[in-house]
Amino acid sequence: MGLFSKIGWVGEALCTPPIAVIAFNRPAYLGQLLASLAAQQPAIDPRRVHLFQDGAVNRYSGIRRAEDAEIAASVTLFREHFPRGHVHASPHNIGIAENILRSERLFFEELRAPVGYFFEDDLVLSPHYVAALDRMRRAFARFDRIVYFNANGAHRASLEQQRSNARTLMFMGGLTAFALKRSHWLRLQAFLADYYRLVIGCDYRMLPRAELRALFRSWGKSQTHPNVSQDAAKDFATHLMRRWRATCYPAFCRYIGEWGVHYTPARFAEFGFNETVVYPDPLDRLDLCREGVDRVIEENLAARTRMFEKVYAEQTAAPAPAQGGSA
Repeated sequence: MGLFSKIGWVGEALCTPPIAVIAFNRPAYLGQLLASLAAQQPAIDPRRVHLFQDGAVNRYSGIRRAEDAEIAASVTLFREHFPRGHVHASPHNIGIAENILRSERLFFEELRAPVGYFFEDDLVLSPHYVAALDRMRRAFARFDRIVYFNANGAHRASLEQQRSNARTLMFMGGLTAFALKRSHWLRLQAFLADYYRLVIGCDYRMLPRAELRALFRSWGKSQTHPNVSQDAAKDFATHLMRRWRATCYPAFCRYIGEWGVHYTPARFAEFGFNETVVYPDPLDRLDLCREGVDRVIEENLAARTRMFEKVYAEQTAAPAPAQGGSA
């Protein structure tokens, strides 16, 4: 049973699953995440925490994507906060898709964990974040259609709004600070095999976007996703499988990634991440009537289907005829 046999794994319902920290070249952000992860209440077993550290020079293009000092600083920070944790340092830069994939393979193939928790380096967690995931994990065990979940909540809601909706279930937006069920990950691989054939082996900043867009259109027939990232692939495949991602209404973390691949300070403010009020209390029980949950899932899936159909129509529309006078 590998790691779990060494640290007292006694079943999904009783123990916090393995925790992956996905890191690259932002030690200033990573240090804040690690400090908040180390301060969880109740304390998490440090032997369950794994750092998946990407490298500096890309394996496929040879382009330097980070400074060696940034990589070393990230590893040092992890060892300071979790000296009994596990460091999985890539000798090369492999990009976010491959770095996350190797964490998933360790958790779900080697360790055979029923659920894994995955954190990127740009969040500060409430002390109750992991406990909230644990509570949802136990509650969602009987809901096969809920396959991803997190405790990010309604990040623009006031504390009063959060308290008023503390038991409400919502659609989970981005794949950040999330839990993933092994059963769904195994089903996803049939979809993602073709995606990884196009992505693994190339510099992730040089994705073959035209081929990936064509692949997504072949999956959805009349639907497609507006993006081609590894998050988009998982999001779209999960949607097509009629599975769902859930979050609670209270916000148990604060996003800090003003600078990154997808954000600048202006875009960060546009999405309201600077407005987040972190919920101060532990997660209360959720309202999980089977009929109500199914209704919320179906309504959300229908709305997202319409969105993906619109994207498909836009991508496949015939180009407008050229304007101008006759030759």
